[in-house]
Amino acid sequence: MKKTSKEKLYEAAIALISRQGYDETTVQEIADKAGLTERTFYRQFKDKADVLFDAGNGFAEMIIDHIQSSQASNPIEQVLDGYRGVAVFFDENRERTLLRQRVIHSHPDLEERELLKLKKIEGILLEEMSQSFEPEDAELAVSIGRAIYNLAFKSWQKGSELTMEELLKSAIKRYEGLGKRYN
Repeated sequence: MKKTSKEKLYEAAIALISRQGYDETTVQEIADKAGLTERTFYRQFKDKADVLFDAGNGFAEMIIDHIQSSQASNPIEQVLDGYRGVAVFFDENRERTLLRQRVIHSHPDLEERELLKLKKIEGILLEEMSQSFEPEDAELAVSIGRAIYNLAFKSWQKGSELTMEELLKSAIKRYEGLGKRYN
């Protein structure tokens, strides 16, 4: 299957930025490496950072698709079903995702933008969950689900040999047993 210009630009950007640094990489270099023009770059992305965050727009929608198909009646379980549904994405794209995370953590502006992206995703999930549950319940479910996902993702990033799905199951068990361990 032929790669889109967005995919070519993403791959070029991640390769160059990981090798020479974010500040040292120019849009022109990214476009050249992708075999495209700088003009094509700016038709696809508003700036250099945007190329690293474009895929995040579809991530929330993937989670929502799984929430909507969840059979659970409990809001926390619905949110967790959303995260379970996307866990396979990380395992199928492990090297690409880990490289992106290293690039993000290499620059404070990118880390800040990542936090904003995650907050936006949380807002989208909250909006979805608020359609079926009381706002406070929806907010709590999204926050708990996000915390469980974050715990699993951090372990996955550190090089765990377990899959993201297995780490998510482990984090859920930890959450479920938390009250029992400290009573």
